[in-house]
This record gives sequence, C-alpha cells and structure tokens, in this order.
Amino acid sequence: MYINFFRLVKLVIISLASVLLLLGCAQQHAFISANGVKPAKLNALSQQLEAQGWQVTLTQLEIPAEFSDTSIAMNPAQQNQDAIKLLITQLQQLGFNQPQTYKFAERKHFYSIDNIGLYIRGSQSTAMPPSWLRSDNCTAGDTLVALSSGGNATLEHEALDTELEQLDSYKGQWLFDGQTLTIHIMEHQQDYIRKEIMRKTWRGNSPAQLFTPQRISQFTPLNCSFIIIEME
Repeated sequence: MYINFFRLVKLVIISLASVLLLLGCAQQHAFISANGVKPAKLNALSQQLEAQGWQVTLTQLEIPAEFSDTSIAMNPAQQNQDAIKLLITQLQQLGFNQPQTYKFAERKHFYSIDNIGLYIRGSQSTAMPPSWLRSDNCTAGDTLVALSSGGNATLEHEALDTELEQLDSYKGQWLFDGQTLTIHIMEHQQDYIRKEIMRKTWRGNSPAQLFTPQRISQFTPLNCSFIIIEME
C-alpha cells in the first residue's frame, strides 16, 4: 500500500515538473499586421524575430485609427519585457517609427501572455496584384493562386508525379508593393518579381504580367513562375 502511494506521489511530481517545463519553454508568437510597408522591410523584421525564437504570423487585421504608426499590443500580464525591449530596438534599427505599446485584457486586439500584436502603418501606397495567377510551364505541376482584396491567398496545386487526379488546396497571405509579390503559405514564403511581357496566344501577341520566384522554396508549388495574360 505504501509503495503504491509513493509511486503515485512520484508520478504527480513528474507530471507537475513536465507541465512547468512546458510552460517555461512556451514559444512567443508575434502577429504582424502591416499596411503600406515594403515587403523587403517586413521580411527583414520577420527573419530577425524568427532568429530570436519568435513564431511569426502575418495577419490582415485592420489597424485601429487610434494606434500610432508602429504599435505593440500585448497582454497586461506579459512578463518577457527583455524581449519587448529588444523588439523595440529592432524596429527602430529597421527605420520604423518609435513604437507605442498598448495593453489589452479583452476585445478584438487581446493577446494571451505569450503572444503580441505588432501593427505597422507605412507610407507606401497599397497596390493590388491580379485577382488570380496560373503557373507558367511549371515542372512541379499545375498551380493556381487566388489573391483576395483582403490579403488572403488560396493556392490550388495538382501534382504531376501522381496517378490520382488530386487537387490540393492551401491557405495563406500575400503582400504586394507594385513590383514584388510576397506569398506566405504555411511556414513557407516566396518573393516574386513582376514583369510586363508579351505572350503569344491563339489571338496573336497579348500583354501579360509574369511573376518570377526569387529563391528555392521547400514547398515546390511556390517555385513556379506565375502569369496572367490580358484579354486571354
């Protein structure tokens, strides 16, 4: 009986220690909402945060009018102030305005203890890409990308190396500055440079927009070039 009791106590202690360890190692998550910010500048910030152990997610939340151009929203119980101070320093080094911090315990811009919201309002005018793009002779398979006005991206991919006619669908986000289109799908990201070209069609040469990838992604559909042909 006593042996079983001590075994039970030991299991409880081990379980509590495991929970405390998991809590102590919880990864902080930064949700970034940006409007009018150059993708290259936003990418630099995301990469710096990820290098420090942050999980980064780009969102399309509307930036409240009362927020300053660079704002950090956090939980009042947020205790990792060293990470927040480092974030403020990084924002300034990247040329963003002096951040203003806000603490919320409820409503739309509420964040849990390990999460923060980062809101950046830039001077870059918001450009719109085509509402959809299709892959251009891609070896990874046929791919279609739909780009909504809200910044959401839907990628549909049909692989070539399978006998099944299966169409896989993925959700993500996009950013566009008029020249560079950035697409985020899951943890993968790709930058595309836009170029106006002429493409031969059955009706003759037609103007087209070609988006060419700038790096090799582990998510192969993002390695495709994408195109939209006007008047096709």
